[in-house]
Amino acid sequence: MEQFYISVARIAKKTLNHMVAHHTPLLPDLYSKYFYVFLDEVDQEIKDMIDAKDNNGKRELKQQQECTMEIVEAVVEVINGLDHSTKSHSQNLDKHQKKLKGMEKIVDLVTLRQLISEEIGKVQESNASLQHKLTQAQQDVHKLQTQLAQITDLATIDELTGLYNRRALFSRLVEEHSRVERYKENFSLMIIDIDDFKNVNDTYGHQVGDAILKNLASFLKGNLRTSDFVSRFGGEEFIAILPSTDMTKAKRVAEKLRHMLGKKVFEDKKGEVKIKITVSVGISQCTPGDNIDSLIKRADDALYLAKDNGKNAIFTEEDLPTSN
Repeated sequence: MEQFYISVARIAKKTLNHMVAHHTPLLPDLYSKYFYVFLDEVDQEIKDMIDAKDNNGKRELKQQQECTMEIVEAVVEVINGLDHSTKSHSQNLDKHQKKLKGMEKIVDLVTLRQLISEEIGKVQESNASLQHKLTQAQQDVHKLQTQLAQITDLATIDELTGLYNRRALFSRLVEEHSRVERYKENFSLMIIDIDDFKNVNDTYGHQVGDAILKNLASFLKGNLRTSDFVSRFGGEEFIAILPSTDMTKAKRVAEKLRHMLGKKVFEDKKGEVKIKITVSVGISQCTPGDNIDSLIKRADDALYLAKDNGKNAIFTEEDLPTSN
């Protein structure tokens, strides 16, 4: 599975590089098109895994479309039934009203009153039946909304950590980049990487490693602003987008997180293993005229600089050699 994510990450990076080099707008539809072009270059096993995931999503979407159509048809049937029933009862009552105006005999009046009473009873029965059908249709719509929300989560949420995934990340980056260009603002991007995470997996096993990833995800989400966007970039790497935040402020945020992590002890699911971790952070700032691929690369280069300088450190794009 690790090889799968590595391959996906490699294709994603190549796709972005190609789009930037050819000045192609970073739109989701275009990104998907080029992604599948480069997908053909990887080995067949990885391609089959990606295609399988995509096909599963398409099958789920088709099922939801069919379910939606059934509910819509049921609602239309109820509405048509209500319309037809209302017209029918209205016509019958109109007939009785006309007879009532020309009524001269008491016997006929009693009979007619009984017919009117029966018609009103039928109206009440029809309305009760139609109301039941409408209530059922409303419950079906609510159930469908819940299912669609779950599918949306599967498409944008990382299954292990509960954070946003790469797909959601790039979508948000496009939004924030557009805002920067339109309003001449800025935002900062932080790549956060767990130091020596391979040693954790090798020493304690992948279950403990997964627990650490979940705990760190909760820590990041709980200690950043609600307006900040936190995602799992892949493996032990996380990316945080800090809107309306320059690099100086972003570095202060990163230092605060690093300091808090230094005091925190992570536990596995059973509480049997207690581990302290450190992280290295690379930061870049998006300003008008910037592009997403360059933004990520600068933060990534700053991260590697932090790793090269002993880890448990924070570096920004300003720390990079001028040749970069």
